[in-house]
Amino acid sequence: MWSSTPPVPRDTVRAYLSQVRAARACFRTLDPSRVERPYLGNIMRTFQVETALLAALRRFADAFETFEDARSYLNAAPNIPSAEGTRTGWIRALHQDQGFLHFRIGNLSASITHYSTALRKTSEHEVGLRVTHLLDVGLLHQYTQDYQSARRYYTRARRLAREHDRTSEEHPSEWARLLYLQANLLLEETLNTEFDRASLRRARDLARKGRSLATSSDRRIDLALALSESLGYLGSFDRAYALNAEVRRYAQARDDAQLRAFALLKLGVLHMQTERWTEAESVLNTSLAIAERMGNLDQQRRIRRGLGRLHELQQNWATAEAQYRAGVAVIKRYRESLTATQWASTAFTQWRDVHRGLVRTLLAQNQPRAALAALDRTRARYLRDLRTRNRVATQLSPATRARFDSLGRALTDVRNRLGTDSLSDATEAALRARKASLMANRQRVLRLDSARTPRPSVDEIAASIAQQDRTLVSYFLDDPWPVYDRPPRSAAFVLTGDTLQAVALPGLSQDSIRAHVNTISSLFADRQASRSISAMHFDLRPLRALHDHLYAPVAAHLPDGQPLTVIPDGPMFHVPFSMLATAAPGGRYDHEQARFVLHERPTALDLSASLATDTSATRGDAASSSSDLAAFGVSSFDSLRPPPPSLPSSRADTTAASSLSLPPLPGVQSEINALDRLFDDAKTFLDEQATEPAFAAASQEADVLHLASHALVSPSSSLRNAFLLHPDSSSDGLLFLHELQTRDRALPLAVLSGCNTARGALRGGEGMAGLQYAFRIMGAQSTVSNLWPTADRSSVALMESFYENLRAGQPKDQALRRAKLTYLENHPDNLSPFFWASAVLYGSPRPLQMNASDGSSLRTWGPVALALLVVLLGWSIVRFRSQLGLTASQQ
Repeated sequence: MWSSTPPVPRDTVRAYLSQVRAARACFRTLDPSRVERPYLGNIMRTFQVETALLAALRRFADAFETFEDARSYLNAAPNIPSAEGTRTGWIRALHQDQGFLHFRIGNLSASITHYSTALRKTSEHEVGLRVTHLLDVGLLHQYTQDYQSARRYYTRARRLAREHDRTSEEHPSEWARLLYLQANLLLEETLNTEFDRASLRRARDLARKGRSLATSSDRRIDLALALSESLGYLGSFDRAYALNAEVRRYAQARDDAQLRAFALLKLGVLHMQTERWTEAESVLNTSLAIAERMGNLDQQRRIRRGLGRLHELQQNWATAEAQYRAGVAVIKRYRESLTATQWASTAFTQWRDVHRGLVRTLLAQNQPRAALAALDRTRARYLRDLRTRNRVATQLSPATRARFDSLGRALTDVRNRLGTDSLSDATEAALRARKASLMANRQRVLRLDSARTPRPSVDEIAASIAQQDRTLVSYFLDDPWPVYDRPPRSAAFVLTGDTLQAVALPGLSQDSIRAHVNTISSLFADRQASRSISAMHFDLRPLRALHDHLYAPVAAHLPDGQPLTVIPDGPMFHVPFSMLATAAPGGRYDHEQARFVLHERPTALDLSASLATDTSATRGDAASSSSDLAAFGVSSFDSLRPPPPSLPSSRADTTAASSLSLPPLPGVQSEINALDRLFDDAKTFLDEQATEPAFAAASQEADVLHLASHALVSPSSSLRNAFLLHPDSSSDGLLFLHELQTRDRALPLAVLSGCNTARGALRGGEGMAGLQYAFRIMGAQSTVSNLWPTADRSSVALMESFYENLRAGQPKDQALRRAKLTYLENHPDNLSPFFWASAVLYGSPRPLQMNASDGSSLRTWGPVALALLVVLLGWSIVRFRSQLGLTASQQ
């Protein structure tokens, strides 16, 4: 019923639903005092079956409401006979089922939450069930491409099984699943991130062992396909072909079209690895035909990507472009078939491969304008969808949301019918009219971002950049293809008001840039928030190399001193662009003689070229009205309550949530005091005053939000990121970003002064999904945040200088640049970029009109006031003398 395979008639499902509800009503009319047999479990079973039936009818909102009804019934502690453990067991089971339903409809973030709850609700004595749930949660993290968390859960499952002597001989099915998941993770991670033969060999060994333990045919076949894939990438082609043939025979015998299509896709990849181009195209087209008959859009997308790569390897650029464009069309249909709550959980990194393949083929055909437009469509899609999701969650009623989903399903049906052959002209015209009507209705219901603010064209972006008197550089760092001998086609798009140039970056790839980033310091190599001495000493050699590879090729196309907006790609997000070393005449750590991009021009970052457009005012104009500032700071964390286990600290030196211990931040008080001095109307909240209710009220009115505290980062959803405020009687002090109310207007600036507030999981096309990213989702036009742990004193000095520059009317990027240069001038003993480079500006650089405090106003306006006083005094003396002369003459 959950999957409708085989399909069940809807009328039959509705009849069952009525029977299940009647059964529960019957149970609840019983007199418990007259029944000896335990029957609480029977009542809970009716809730469980009802959720499955509602899901089969695609009435998801009703299914989730039934889950809540079931938990409420249990929490009411009905006085009904029950077997031991029934209540706690059903709490776990309900969360598991709800997590599974969220998974089926694509809401992976909610699925992780419920499966994690099911794990916590499982007794320590139910070791097998705990192992199962650990694997479930790990697999969900793998789907979100949070490979680090997935590996951690798989390792915990393996450790737990060993600690309780659950040997592979006694529990072969459990171990076969564990080994399969670990092998599959290694394959996916090494093919999507860094190609590593050691990982592939490990995956091969795990798949072999798991295959020897598997007791079910389905699991053996899963492991056979994983083993075949790993052997293919390791060059053992004969054995890889044999295993693939075994999978195809199994699929044929069971008439499993989906498995056959997937096995043919993997066979096509094997043919590409052995340069059997004709055979590869044939089997990929056969796989595509099967996937199209099944209506499996995700499979179609994978096959189109494979066909595009096949023709790229043969340098058939136009044919490759056609395949990638067909893949883009499949992705569009897939997105339009999803329900309103699913978009933020879809696998954008995998979808992005098709778009980036299109970029490569357009570059190969010397079409830079089309290539930049295609590249821009791969970026900040997750951000846009999260904004839409946030609007859906806060503005649409359940009934309206259900209507939107219904319109989406109807639109998909119409598109499928339009894709069939032999339609009469009248039927096709009617379907196209129906399609247009459905699309218009969906846009009216949801007010889609794409309908309200479509992505600007390259010409519109250029016009906006010219208005801001800036240059934009959007980077495309090519991904390597494992095994295939294909040189990377990286480029930098340099866009001004009247020119667009695609500057080739030969030999450059994401892997080569990542290698340089990793050697800057241990802070980057381990992705650790370490405060060790070695972490503070940044090696100038990789910073110079990054300059030579990334900045030097485009510098000749940039006007001297003109501000720059940079759209990074891949590992570039880990390194502030202003930190690239333009000169390093001394030693590796001779920071005194080094010069950086910082010394040449102001820089701002953004996630996409279309987000960098800002036509609301010219670059030099401040906002027409003054900006109110609200600042929140927490310096002590003794009263911290344990956060949810799924929410690790952004500090890498903290481990389990139960032992979370965060150091005090003595510099926060100085930071808040400085803002009090600088701004007359600033609303500041320190420690006990910095509570969630105070933030909720102030954040609706302020134009500038300043937060100085520790942050916690969720690996699964940016909206689950949290900032630590002070707990009070009504709140726990964990300010989740999804708790923020939608503002009636955009937030001009959010300054996130805590450690690592710009960091987070690196998402393809989205940058790092850290706290600043979440504020952008909530509508912040720009953010200032930190890429690594900040030193208290340097942070206070930088922030105070930054706000002084803002108050003087400087654009945000110039204000931040001047603050960093001032720091270098005033702190000759702390010249390492560790102390000054961490803060980065994302978004609009437009200046703000800030209200100065009385004291600072006197310093600013004192000379002017004195001059006015002298003029007034002189005018008074002249006027007095003329009046005196007139009086004398009259006498």
